[in-house]
Amino acid sequence: MIDKKQISKDYKQQKQPAGIYAVHNKVDNKMYIGTSKNLPAVVRRFEFTLHMESFPYQELIDDYKKLGKENFEIKILDELELKNETDKEIDTELISLEELWIEKLKEEGVIFYNKK
Repeated sequence: MIDKKQISKDYKQQKQPAGIYAVHNKVDNKMYIGTSKNLPAVVRRFEFTLHMESFPYQELIDDYKKLGKENFEIKILDELELKNETDKEIDTELISLEELWIEKLKEEGVIFYNKK
């Protein structure tokens, strides 16, 4: 017999891929850069929050409404290889990795919605 409680518990304890992602405006080459301890959830959350106009950056919501969904994409820029890190260690690694990506993308001329 399938133990639904155990399956649910196992799923919740499973570490999800963590890393850096970008919401990319393909028309203006603007990006929103973020970190997540659960990259698969980022895609679902991104589309939902923009559709509901509850994304934290109004400029991005305005561009999304003006340019349309097809002109935006979410990119996974980098993923951490997790072993037995604590949440605090993961947070520290994500912040460092995010800073590296911001510098790299600035050099490429990317404009950011969030990192002014």
